[in-house]
Order: sequence, then C-alpha cells, then structure tokens
Amino acid sequence: MTSINIVQHFENVQLSGMRLASLVVVPSGRKVRSVVAAMAAQHTGCAVVTDGARLAGIFTERDITKHVVRSPETWDAPVDRFMTAEPTVIGHHASAIEALRTMNARRFRNLPVTGADGDLLGSINHYELIRLAASFLGSPSKLGPELSPEHNLHFVDLTGLPARDPLLVRPDDSLAAAIGAMLTAETGLVSVVSDRGAVIGELTEHDVFLKVACRVEDLEAEAVGDWMTTEIAAATPGASISEALRVMADLGHRYLVLISETSRALGVVTFREITEYFEIVCAA
Repeated sequence: MTSINIVQHFENVQLSGMRLASLVVVPSGRKVRSVVAAMAAQHTGCAVVTDGARLAGIFTERDITKHVVRSPETWDAPVDRFMTAEPTVIGHHASAIEALRTMNARRFRNLPVTGADGDLLGSINHYELIRLAASFLGSPSKLGPELSPEHNLHFVDLTGLPARDPLLVRPDDSLAAAIGAMLTAETGLVSVVSDRGAVIGELTEHDVFLKVACRVEDLEAEAVGDWMTTEIAAATPGASISEALRVMADLGHRYLVLISETSRALGVVTFREITEYFEIVCAA
C-alpha cells in the first residue's frame, strides 16, 4: 500500500468524521453579557447569532477582545453590534484540508459546519486540526523514506520556520496594558516574564474571554500576574516540527513559544506557520 503524506491525509479526512466544537446559538438581539456567559459555560470561543431560521452572524473570542472586554458600556448592548455578519460556513462532507485552507486564507479560528439540510452541527477549529496533524505524525509508520515530507516534519527543527517576535509583559503590568499591547500587535498571545526575562506565564485571547470579559470592569487595577496561565506551550528552537505539534495538541494551544535554555522567549510559532510549511514540503 502506497503511503500518503500529511496533506493527503487531511484531504482524506472529512469533517463529518471529526470531533466538532460545540456552538452557542443565540437569537439576534441577545445581550453581549449573556452571550459571553453562555460561551464560557460551554467552554467554547464561538457563538452564532440567528435571525429566525437564518444564520445572521458569528461572535468569537477575538471579537470579545477587540470590542468588548475594555468597554463595560457595551456589555448590555445587543451582540449584533459586534458579530461578523453573514459568516462563512463549510459543509460536513468537506475535507479537513479544505477547512484548514479556508481558515488560513481568511484568518479564521472557528468555522461553522453545516449538515446536508443546512443545520448547524458545530464548528471546526485549529485545536482539532492540530490534534489531527499530531496524531498522524505520532505513528512511526508515518515516517516514510528519508527526504519524504514526513521525514522533514520529524527532523527539521523550528529554526526553519518564520517566527514572530514575542510580546513581553511583566506580572505587575496591568491587564489594560497587556490587552492593549495584544491588540496593537494583532496577536492573541502575550508572554509574562520575570525580572530576569524568564517566561513564567502567558495571557491569551482565550484567557481574556474566559476569565476577564464581562467580569472585570477596571482593567487598570488588575495585574497580569493574577490572571495569567502558567501552563505554557514552549519548546527550544531545536525541537522538531512534529514535537511542536505534539506539545500544542497536548496542551490545546495554537501558539508555541520558542525559549532559550534559560527560559527566555526567542519567538512565537503558530499553527498557521506550521501548516503553511507542510503544504510547501508536500507539494515539492
């Protein structure tokens, strides 16, 4: 039997056979505060807004970080003001690679999935695609011959990937400063570092949505260190791409912080950069 590469594997997997994230479904006009609470209760970063039987919009943790968390006056406004109207959806018979390419091209993190009759089944997100990639590469049988795409993913280290500059804050910096820096840099992650520069935690958009939004009114009065997550997806630049995916899958992170031997942040690699790389090597 001819072995397949990771892109071919993604082509062969249909969304109907994957675990989809739950969707919070709310009617048009629902208050932002109520929608955020419902999303947090289901531990999902995505809600869809309906107008009768019509899918009117999508509201995500990105919208919360950009438009809601810093503005308590918006918390009782209708969610329609901040949702993305007429959202893109994908059918459940589409492949994982179709979903991945759509998400990368449009910079989506959640993509609603519909059934044969147009009903909403859930959403596909980066976390499930990361698990799919890590699972495929985790089997020794997938290594393939030397110089195969999978050989590259197992043995090429992270220094070969484009990495973003890390966004650093101190634990006593305010939540307002950290979230403002996150938005200015258009990233969903800030790394929290000690006085010596070692990474001791992180604050992500997911943390902001789950723990801060519609709860903390005075962001200036709260220190990042009291709200950060100490479980960090990190690796040295010498780690392989497959090792990076395994860490990301195990911790449920879309980001991987590249750290030195002294735990200083050197850069940040995202799942998007990894998938763009394996599309290139599989096409070669």
